[in-house]
Amino acid sequence: MNTSKYLKGLAYGISYGLAARAIFALETSESALLPTYGLMTLSFMFLVPLAIGLLTAYHLDSITSASKILIITMPIFSILGLILITVLTGSEGLICAIMAIPIFAVMSLIGGFIGVNAFKRRKNDKTLVSLALLLPFLIAPIENLLGLQEKIFTETTSITIQSDEQEIWQQITRVNRISEDENNLTLFQFMGFPRPIEAELDTVAVGGIRKAIFARGLFFTETVTEVIPHKVLAFTIQADPNSIPPTALDQHVLVGGKYFDVMEGKYEIENIGKDQVKLILTSKFRLSTPFNFYSGLWSKFIMNDIQVNILKIIKERSEKI
Repeated sequence: MNTSKYLKGLAYGISYGLAARAIFALETSESALLPTYGLMTLSFMFLVPLAIGLLTAYHLDSITSASKILIITMPIFSILGLILITVLTGSEGLICAIMAIPIFAVMSLIGGFIGVNAFKRRKNDKTLVSLALLLPFLIAPIENLLGLQEKIFTETTSITIQSDEQEIWQQITRVNRISEDENNLTLFQFMGFPRPIEAELDTVAVGGIRKAIFARGLFFTETVTEVIPHKVLAFTIQADPNSIPPTALDQHVLVGGKYFDVMEGKYEIENIGKDQVKLILTSKFRLSTPFNFYSGLWSKFIMNDIQVNILKIIKERSEKI
């Protein structure tokens, strides 16, 4: 493979990705010269990496049987370069970057595969490349007419604890300050989500206000909706996006924002034997994206990770008594 063409292909792919991201991020209104309606669109998430794959393949050497697979995979390096630059410059948070990598990689590979096979038959087919580069911007206004699709998800996690119902009840109604040593290093924290600190409840009754406090100034106001002493504690969850510090969460996963919101939480205590209890934590959350089929997988995975961390802390505290 010609090294200069290899580097040229990567440079063109990364440059196009950065330019497309800038346009999708800035020109989001209907009155804009080139309306694209933001980064959380099918046009950006799926068609831009497809175009990057085609563009990268266009600038590579002619195909040989030995190098075909390698050349098809070259667009991934353009994707990784694009994401690395956006994260290092602060244009994108680590949370969204990690969530975008799988779909960006797959779509760029598809673009590379199409490009390799198309350019083998029609060398230097500029028409195909030009169409691919323009396609995200042509589709975005059409996509916007369909609007966002709202979907409600639930995630349930449980843990077995060697303790009694009364002790666990005390642990879930009021969560005392969680020390660094107690906190488990989990994926959601690695991705940039603030770690839990404590939870305060003014009264254990319907209508009681529970304040869940996280690191970096993030907190949720929870209103109790159901209480069965030593059995059930349920509450609605409300977050004010305007009160969340900009350093707490990436704008695309902002709780209470346009695309994501956590709505309800529920603890259930089930006695399964002598001094053995199952603690169940269920959350309900909303997604409003054009690709809930994909963002839903990530959201459920992250919510499960958050809930497992909380349940482990409660287990460790309850079993120490």
